[in-house]
Amino acid sequence: MDLSTQMNAMNGSTKKTSICRYFASDGICFYGSDCQFWHNQSGHPSGHQSGHHQNHNQNHSASRSSLPPQMDASTHLPSESRLQTYMHQNNGNNGNSYYPNESSMSSLPLNALTIDSHNTRIGRKGITSSNTHSSSSAPIVAQLQQTTQQLIPNYFMTDAIRQELIRKLNVTQEMASNDMYLELPQVVDVYHDLVPLEASISSPSTTFNDMICSVFRATNSKNGEHFCLRRLHSFQPNSSNAKQMIAAIESWKKLFHSNVVQLRQVFTTKAFGDNSLIFVYDYHSMANTLMSHYFSHSSNTSSSSNSMNGYSTSSRPYSQQQSQRKLLPEPLIWNFIIQISSALRAIHSSGLSCRALDPTKIIITSGSGSTGANNSQDYPRLRLSGCGVFDVFTNDSFLNTNNPKVLAQHFQQEDLLAFGKLCLVLSTNNISSAAQRDSWQTSLDLISRSYSPDLRSLIYYLLSYNSSSGTTHTINDIMPMIGARFYTQLDSLYQRDDSLHDDLQKELDNGRVLRLLVKFGTINERPELQLDPNWSETGDRYLLKLFRDYLFHQLADDGHPWLDLGHIVSNLNKLDVGSPEKVCLVSRDEQNILIVSFAELKRCFESSLNELMI
Repeated sequence: MDLSTQMNAMNGSTKKTSICRYFASDGICFYGSDCQFWHNQSGHPSGHQSGHHQNHNQNHSASRSSLPPQMDASTHLPSESRLQTYMHQNNGNNGNSYYPNESSMSSLPLNALTIDSHNTRIGRKGITSSNTHSSSSAPIVAQLQQTTQQLIPNYFMTDAIRQELIRKLNVTQEMASNDMYLELPQVVDVYHDLVPLEASISSPSTTFNDMICSVFRATNSKNGEHFCLRRLHSFQPNSSNAKQMIAAIESWKKLFHSNVVQLRQVFTTKAFGDNSLIFVYDYHSMANTLMSHYFSHSSNTSSSSNSMNGYSTSSRPYSQQQSQRKLLPEPLIWNFIIQISSALRAIHSSGLSCRALDPTKIIITSGSGSTGANNSQDYPRLRLSGCGVFDVFTNDSFLNTNNPKVLAQHFQQEDLLAFGKLCLVLSTNNISSAAQRDSWQTSLDLISRSYSPDLRSLIYYLLSYNSSSGTTHTINDIMPMIGARFYTQLDSLYQRDDSLHDDLQKELDNGRVLRLLVKFGTINERPELQLDPNWSETGDRYLLKLFRDYLFHQLADDGHPWLDLGHIVSNLNKLDVGSPEKVCLVSRDEQNILIVSFAELKRCFESSLNELMI
């Protein structure tokens, strides 16, 4: 305690904690020792110095806690008195040179225009301020990296969708080896680069009415798109039913549905060495049949016994055929029922019939297909393939002796019966459960014990069709059994649609960032413009150069490059919109420090770009 304080204490007087403004400015106060304010040279009352600093630190910590989440202690700038920007007009180059004036620098402390290693990395999150105090706390680079890594999904599509699209693209771009498939023609009509979609093309397993069928992926030479070619070997056309066949094909080409593989074209060719009939469908990369995905465990049993359209006709009792396999979740089965019934409703409304409703003709085009999936958005997307092929094989005498409307109704009833068999197979997770009519009741008993009554009623209704009874069923009759599950499916589709739109919006913004980077690259480090070799180093371009270093050339604590995609994308977006937010730019020699807003940087960017376009 100094003498003045002791005297005041003995006299019982109490001085105020404020500093005398007269003594602080001139060092002299005409009140002398009678002044009620402090005359301490340190600027703080000695008796309360530690307490004052403690309050100051508490206030400073509180101010840091009130900052927005993008700004923390590691991003604080030094005080404004230390960060001064000196701009000197360079008349010789007709631009602004942002180097400090020598006369101005001579009156400053040696460290007035330098910042320490902590402040070199200021503004990594894109938010800086010129009125905050410097902090001596070490920068938490690891936390910054973690935060910006968490922001990456906000700028790009989700990893699951990206990986799925990349896998599909890789499969689509695979080419067939000419040495392995010498028997394949180079060109079939307007399609080239044929790639077999089956394991063996010499002995294809797919059949339609006992006719051998093989499937290929091919590229259309007119538009470069990929299509699926389904070839029927050694097809013998019949001119008597040509009109009916052409009419059926045209009807299928006009049918558009999200659960039906679209038929595009039908033609005959001799490119394979025989008279082949080619059905051209939309190509879905990485598609898998329902048979191979869920019933691959039954492939050996089915292949060793007689089969028809993928259904085993083994004479063994059903109780001996069934193995201990886990049943499919009921929500997944209802998901399949809703998708397939929606496709059948569209087909039957057009006066057509599918006639290929079995696990070998239903493909999974997207979705995880997991048997234990709980998220309805991950359920597989089903499509009916091979539609329209059976219309070509309709017997002439059968057509001539039946009314076309009665014939269409008959085939639609067969579709419903096949649909019931498919539901029975899915509910028992056994491909042999629908092979024999005698085993249906046993399968229904299993369904009654494992699933809801609605599922059993739906399957029983579809299987109860009897052509001799004269009663007809329609696909609309099963809607009450589906009930409110339809709304669950609808809500799942809307959620999926919202998710895809969000990802599309992210990629749309990334397209804007790419265009911004392309324009940015045409300005930075340009050798000359209009015979001015210093064009990229002066004026507005110098600011853009410093901003380029701020974006891409940050360093971590150990001196290694600090690579942060979130930092780059975030600041490019702010530049694109011209945010009023300020950022601190530091030259490489740390002699120039500029605090500018993104709006000013955008103005410099547009001005420089306009000069290039003149």
